[in-house]
Amino acid sequence: MIAVQVAFGGYRGTHAGAERMAWHTTARLAANGHRMTAVTDSVPPPGLDRAAVRVAGPDDGEPTGPAAYDLVHAYDLGRPEYVRQALVAARIHRAPFVLTPATDPQLWPDPELGRTACERAAVIYTLTAAEEDTLRAAGAPADRMRRITQAADLPGRPDRAGFRTRHGVRGPIVLFAGRRIATKGYRQLLAAAPQVWDRLPDTAFVLIGPGGDPDPADPAEAAVRADPRVLDLGTVSDQEKADAMAACALLALPTTADVFPLVFTEAWACGRPVVTGRFPGVGEVVRDGVDGVIVGPGAAELAGVLTGLLTDEARRDALGAAGLARSRTDFGWDRVADDVAAGYRQALTGRPPAATAPTGKETG
Repeated sequence: MIAVQVAFGGYRGTHAGAERMAWHTTARLAANGHRMTAVTDSVPPPGLDRAAVRVAGPDDGEPTGPAAYDLVHAYDLGRPEYVRQALVAARIHRAPFVLTPATDPQLWPDPELGRTACERAAVIYTLTAAEEDTLRAAGAPADRMRRITQAADLPGRPDRAGFRTRHGVRGPIVLFAGRRIATKGYRQLLAAAPQVWDRLPDTAFVLIGPGGDPDPADPAEAAVRADPRVLDLGTVSDQEKADAMAACALLALPTTADVFPLVFTEAWACGRPVVTGRFPGVGEVVRDGVDGVIVGPGAAELAGVLTGLLTDEARRDALGAAGLARSRTDFGWDRVADDVAAGYRQALTGRPPAATAPTGKETG
């Protein structure tokens, strides 16, 4: 068994996919006997058994000197400060550095640090072949990439009827679950809503997840937001998220910059189909016409797909059933943890990158 420092950041008020992956994988590795220390400002998701995980804040005193850790693992280039900290820790402890980038390169706040991290990682955990292509372009060595899968993170008993009653929803629900940033496609979804209402006026559009973009300047978008059929719930509890997932007719996340949204696995775990935008590798994540539908840009196409699914229960159920079957065979945190542990063994027995002093940009 080995001693691992895991570094990742939280998103304050919600748990992003990379954050959930880091917590669940770390907890399972700890349960399997590894000495796991999480350096993070994140609060664990509810119900997570992290009894065997030592948790340290980013400013807490940490063991110093060679061999305090056998390996250092950073998650999420969307939070570069934690990747920077992990690079420094790997140098101090003379330990291999491994990386789960998690965020699409076009959303990296610090592309230079991202390239440095990819170049120095002994192992890079990826989710799709398309992600590997983009990382190679950023300087990641192809022979250090290791593919892992995803998993759902929902409470065991979602309350479909309770959600509908609490929010006074009678018609079908189109659910958006994600950060409120333009690349997630929430503005495209809001623009599609009036076109859906033309045929299905009782459809509710439920938005959950933290804000990000400023309030809209577009009067048309503001008018849609003000419509009572749009329920913007903001950041919600994990139970409320699970209830919404169970209550919806489908999940609509027309994202254009992603790797593998964890929320897709959650929709499939509830037997709900996914409507997504086109992002690199989307065909590896969503099987178009099998467990979801991939749409191009523009509100009209999205509205047509949503209307078609909402008026075709048999097709909707078939897509959801295919996603549910896939969630039972292809996804799971134990499998993710096993894949990550195999990567740790590769990093420790292989030849790590040459040790070099970090730049000033890394040390901050």
